[in-house]
Amino acid sequence: MTENIGPFDEDLQEALSYIRPLLKGHSGDLTIEGVEDGVVTVAFHNACHSCPAISVTFAGLVRSRLMQVDGVKDVKSSQVHASRRALDRIAATLGGPAHYRPAQPASRQSISLGSKQPADCRPEAVAEAGGH
Repeated sequence: MTENIGPFDEDLQEALSYIRPLLKGHSGDLTIEGVEDGVVTVAFHNACHSCPAISVTFAGLVRSRLMQVDGVKDVKSSQVHASRRALDRIAATLGGPAHYRPAQPASRQSISLGSKQPADCRPEAVAEAGGH
């Protein structure tokens, strides 16, 4: 790991102290290769290096935890070959912090059906018809 990685070195070390034992539990490891303008570059080692789930580990654990450190603007790894959008979707699916979730365009927002269900689909109509 880089000796002096920036003004938030202590916070990054604390984040690593959370991440690394989880990776080591699967015979993997992670180091910070550097920090430049708030962008943290990480490298996976051991079992993580060849793991087919490296994108999930990166988005769901590593990136989400490191992005919680004040001053970190982004986290990158040359070993992760997934688009930014894919990583954001993985993080959102795994319940990552809201700042990873891509904003939904207005045209894709969910629409509430409310009471616009057909009358024969409402629970009371089904019960009246003898259904369960």
